[in-house]
Amino acid sequence: MKKRQMATLVGISSLGPFQFDTYLPALPALMLFLHTTDTMVQLTITASLLGMASGQLLVGPITDALGRRRPLIVALTLFIASAIACLLANSVEWMIISRFALGFSSAGGFVINNAFIRDSSEGQESARLYSTQATIGNLAPVVAPLVGGQLLLLGDWHVVFIFLAVLGAAVLTAAVFNMPESLPKAKRSALTFATTFASWSFVLRDRRFVSLALTNGLIFGQICVFIAGAPFSLENDFHLTPTQYTFAFATVTCLMFLLSSVNRVLLRRFSAITMLRYGLIHAGIAGAYLTAMNLIGAYSLPAVVVGLALSVSSIGFCSANILGLAMRDHAARAGVAAGLVGFSNSIVGALVAPITSLLFGLHVVGVTTFMSLLLFAAAIIGLTSLRKESSVAH
Repeated sequence: MKKRQMATLVGISSLGPFQFDTYLPALPALMLFLHTTDTMVQLTITASLLGMASGQLLVGPITDALGRRRPLIVALTLFIASAIACLLANSVEWMIISRFALGFSSAGGFVINNAFIRDSSEGQESARLYSTQATIGNLAPVVAPLVGGQLLLLGDWHVVFIFLAVLGAAVLTAAVFNMPESLPKAKRSALTFATTFASWSFVLRDRRFVSLALTNGLIFGQICVFIAGAPFSLENDFHLTPTQYTFAFATVTCLMFLLSSVNRVLLRRFSAITMLRYGLIHAGIAGAYLTAMNLIGAYSLPAVVVGLALSVSSIGFCSANILGLAMRDHAARAGVAAGLVGFSNSIVGALVAPITSLLFGLHVVGVTTFMSLLLFAAAIIGLTSLRKESSVAH
């Protein structure tokens, strides 16, 4: 794969994290500006995740039928329009609808990126490409909150969506010039309800795929709990300013980037399933740390940041390996398979964001308790369902 294509794929994949993370430091201020409650503001995150979930279900079959390039251009154009709609929002209801559209459009990037990689590679090579994309793409959650914090020094939350519209335009330009069509017409499927449902049914009958997708969803879900709850818990419990919060957020996500980089290097020697098993053990250890912290009441800022970093970073050894393993047996339905993996992430994320606020509370104890439960569930389901998977490196 050419370097310009890989750079463009990374840019496309960064749109999802950026549309989440640059927005987070402004959540408390947005609540005041729109004269609403924290629960309603949380629904803007939920709306974005639901948009991503529904978008991935639709974009997957579309890309398998129409190819990768045209749907990508349409999705990126919609991303720009949605960012402008968010910029013009004057009520929380308007913002919720606009955030849904923004999530829907960013879903196209996830599906098409992963389908493009599956079109171009197989086996361990695809796992390394997914890991390379994840490693570089994970810079976005590190950089995005810092960018968001600095943008808020220039103005209010509107500046964030001006930035997202400009970013979307830059990525669209790169895609137009660098992204060729990777799916020949001879390999495309028909775009009908019957073929779409048949493709979903075929992939979902693969129990191994479903286990991988569910495990990935739970790992991603605990990150969504962190994303939804951290601005309130860290800013309120430790009296951090929005700018100070962005540095705490970046500290947490730096470890995720580091472990993604380590995963990419280790895939040269170890199989994806071996690295995934380690990642799931890592998730279990992180859940145990958060549980112990809550039981003994060790709520200093350093202790909390360490626990959050350990938890969030578990995705570094899980996500890319899960994706490579899940896509392995579904080359003919790469778009559908990528969309279903993304759907599992988004639907779990959409469910846990309001649950965090309503059932657990937007404070350190509530956020970390919910994160630990999701980490334990991911580790148990993943390790149990994949216990017979071969660990031979390719």
